[in-house]
Amino acid sequence: MGGRHKTIIGGKRGIRIVSGILAHNMVKRVILGRIESKGKRTGHGMRFKITKVDEKGNIKIILSHGCSNQEIFVITKASNRIDGEKIAEEILRMVRAL
Repeated sequence: MGGRHKTIIGGKRGIRIVSGILAHNMVKRVILGRIESKGKRTGHGMRFKITKVDEKGNIKIILSHGCSNQEIFVITKASNRIDGEKIAEEILRMVRAL
């Protein structure tokens, strides 16, 4: 895991999600982005959204909890967008199963 800090929003569930991503055999590295607060949101649930797969197959994820959002960058072993999208689908299925 890389980045400037090791804080993950969402408590134990957030940690389980990031740990599950790290355990995927096609993931090289997970880089945690900064945590931002966006207004007042009353929901307490965890939200997970894959926002982008780039041309090299790397994945950008937004993890949200309450009014906080955190970007998570996943560096994969994929060599192109198509392989990266397959990995993103596998990660999404894994997160839904948690």
